[in-house]
Amino acid sequence: MYHEITSENAYEVPMRIYPAVHYTMGGLWVDYNLMSTLPGLYVLGEANFSDHGANRLGASALMQGLADGYFIIPYTIGDYLATSKFGPVGKQEPAVIEAVRNVEESTKRLFSIRGKRTVDEFHKELGKLMWDLCGMGRNEAG
Repeated sequence: MYHEITSENAYEVPMRIYPAVHYTMGGLWVDYNLMSTLPGLYVLGEANFSDHGANRLGASALMQGLADGYFIIPYTIGDYLATSKFGPVGKQEPAVIEAVRNVEESTKRLFSIRGKRTVDEFHKELGKLMWDLCGMGRNEAG
């Protein structure tokens, strides 16, 4: 693969390693608790650049998602909610009415489908598509 890209034989010439585009993608700034510059807006996983800069490769991205989601955010959001003062929100607030209506409509639509397939069937089908067509090994046909 390296030869195809550079036209150099890695056995004869030392491989040149340089930052690629994914190193410049960046993310949103967050503090130690993963909160952005907007109070109450937390940024998790690859959307922030708290631990690994813009490095979005395999194990690094997986580590950041796991660390943020499992070890950090349950405590930092809890602390934010526990130490913040929020006023009461009534059932007649326009945002509440709209949210309830949206959930009820979505629920009705989902139940009206009357599908015959299980969640596991969709999961397996999507997993196979991702494995066959979106992984590291690809071909022109896929």
